[in-house]
Amino acid sequence: MAVLEGLNDPENVGALFRNAAAFGVRAVFLDPTCADPLYRRAVRVSVGHALHLPFARLDPWPEGLDRVRSAGFVVCALAPRSDARPPVSLHDLRDHLAARAPAPTGVALLVGAEGPGLSAGALAAADEVVTIPMARGVDSLNVATAAAVAFDRLSGP
Repeated sequence: MAVLEGLNDPENVGALFRNAAAFGVRAVFLDPTCADPLYRRAVRVSVGHALHLPFARLDPWPEGLDRVRSAGFVVCALAPRSDARPPVSLHDLRDHLAARAPAPTGVALLVGAEGPGLSAGALAAADEVVTIPMARGVDSLNVATAAAVAFDRLSGP
């Protein structure tokens, strides 16, 4: 599943829904500050997938992530870096999660708004911080693009 924090641009929300649908994400949770996925521009950018992909607001935030975790999901915060704990490379995430006991039900990929990224509370509530290895001199990607890269990596064989 995907979990969105602070995405207030309807185009980013729509693009993220489109990418989620493309890679088989089953549901999207939004924090209370995210743009409405049913806003006309979000629906248009999602190519209608915002009308078909299940979604819900996760409130209270970030405490609501405990409900996701209690359902057996590992909450993985996608962030360009982590100062608080060693991050896991997206390339190594599947092997890293396979070593967990008990095996998780799935991954809840937590993404934040461009610019500020994830809040300190959301990062603290995550089980893992995951980074996407990039070429030198590039520190981040558009949120929908970063999510698509992670969705692809997590959905493949």
